[in-house]
Amino acid sequence: MIAKLIHWAVHNPLIVVLLTIALAAAGSYAFSRVNIEAYPDPAPAIVEVVAQYHGRSAEEMERQVTIPLEVALSGMPGLKYIRSKSLFGLSYINTQFEYGFDYKAARQEVINRIQIADLPAEVAPQISPRSPIGEILRYAVVGPKDAHGNSIYSLNDLRSLESWTLEREFRRIPGIADVVSSEE
Repeated sequence: MIAKLIHWAVHNPLIVVLLTIALAAAGSYAFSRVNIEAYPDPAPAIVEVVAQYHGRSAEEMERQVTIPLEVALSGMPGLKYIRSKSLFGLSYINTQFEYGFDYKAARQEVINRIQIADLPAEVAPQISPRSPIGEILRYAVVGPKDAHGNSIYSLNDLRSLESWTLEREFRRIPGIADVVSSEE
């Protein structure tokens, strides 16, 4: 079978060259269109809206803030569902969009919609900065090198510095929930 294929390819070089060019063109087109992300987002676009109205009960928050926000946010393109929670002085609304819907477009649509909501003057709803995967910053610990280009500190030294010093300092910063380190 393989011998027949080789025999045919040797006796039909024009077809083989044309097929090779077509395959290379199709591969180049596919390569230029592929969506490559170093850290793909496993979650759909989720945008959270938080509004505070100090001194109001949960029932007042529901009636004066949460329901008007839900009405303003409903009907957005690509919206899958809206979930809300009203607490004492706080309204929390979670909007989830369909898979594949662009996060930036969803965020902009939510920003546009909360501006038209019929809310009391003291209420200024905000978009939560939290991302669906909970990751805000990545960093790398790199040690200095001597004149010959050799590392002054070993990898164990750098790991100890990160685990015992940097992680503790990061956790002291207000708003940091946790620090997760990985070795690469």
